[in-house]
Amino acid sequence: MEGKLKSKARTIKEKSFGAVVINEKQEFLLIKHKFGEHWDFPKGHKEGRESDQEAARREVHEETGLLIQLIDGFKEKSKYSPREDTEKTVTYYIGFSTGKVTVQEEEILEYAFLSYEEAMERITFKESRDILKTAKNFIDAFLNANED
Repeated sequence: MEGKLKSKARTIKEKSFGAVVINEKQEFLLIKHKFGEHWDFPKGHKEGRESDQEAARREVHEETGLLIQLIDGFKEKSKYSPREDTEKTVTYYIGFSTGKVTVQEEEILEYAFLSYEEAMERITFKESRDILKTAKNFIDAFLNANED
């Protein structure tokens, strides 16, 4: 019995970790990535044996120079295909930061701290707008619960 072998394209599964960064003015940090020129949150791949949260903190620091304090209770995932043969999952945390941004010029074109409404307009991809909406709801609830 003769038959044809079907070639099966292998799907590459990528994982990245990042953070929705908010400052003391309750503005959200967006960066414009050099490759693709899209506006999004800082994110990237794990290195070595770091945890998911360590990867998110390191990526934010590498791309923006900011140190962030992650807030417990927020963890959202975004799934998309950057290329036909790739499925990417990005896990986002949320963190507060103060300080001056120093962008990683090799990867980042520019940055902006924006109000929620401005950030919703500037973000390139729907998946990231969904993450921002969830983050805003979380921050509002967090701040209301922690008022003096």
